[in-house]
Amino acid sequence: MLLFKSILEAEPATLKPDEKRKQPRYPLGDDFIFHTKLTLFQNGGKGKDWSATPVNLSATGASVQVSMAAMALQRGQCQLKFRHGDYHLHLPATVTHFRRYAQYSLCGMIFNFPDEESRQSYFQLLEPVAIGSSLKAVDVVQDAPGRPKEKYGAGNGSVALTVWRNEPENSIISFDFRMRQYGVSWMKGLAELEVYGLATDESAPEEIVALNEEQNEEVRWLFCLAVPNLSKAVPLDVREFLATLVA
Repeated sequence: MLLFKSILEAEPATLKPDEKRKQPRYPLGDDFIFHTKLTLFQNGGKGKDWSATPVNLSATGASVQVSMAAMALQRGQCQLKFRHGDYHLHLPATVTHFRRYAQYSLCGMIFNFPDEESRQSYFQLLEPVAIGSSLKAVDVVQDAPGRPKEKYGAGNGSVALTVWRNEPENSIISFDFRMRQYGVSWMKGLAELEVYGLATDESAPEEIVALNEEQNEEVRWLFCLAVPNLSKAVPLDVREFLATLVA
């Protein structure tokens, strides 16, 4: 089942690893909205469901916390299940490691995508996690006296969160969150978020393009999925402020 039908049709650029590195792992925020279960299969083929807390996701696999009562063997078969409302995604996988700790067990796995639709569905789930968790503080030129600006970005600049504050209160008065070729912005006094799209022609200057109603709604949904996974490089007050716009 696809999360998005009119955006994120291509393989997300943020999921392509650096040529000299392994696939990056993206940590999950505490408010990751998808209810998650892990099915562990025994030798007889019977599976048992365990409530799971995802720790990190990558383009090829995941690590999740499960009960200490759970048991799995390396190279054993499992299935990771995500659900939110009517949305559900079940991904068959192979256990790569299973370790017990004082209060939980940690299960790592590599996915065995059964078809291209399952792979694309998972990438759509992973993309907002990658957008939020990849943000790091970047240098920015201050160009508006009394309105200090801070910026958090990732990759080649196609993912960026810019925040403006006022002085001396230091409260947030506006922000712009670019998420690949889409964005969400807000400024004090606006009754709702503004949503926009960007032209994808890399040979031409960036240009804002109109989005249809379905695309507008899906970009808002992308924002709602990215915010709970914002990197802790983003200040707590910014994360809490954006969370109020998602709630």
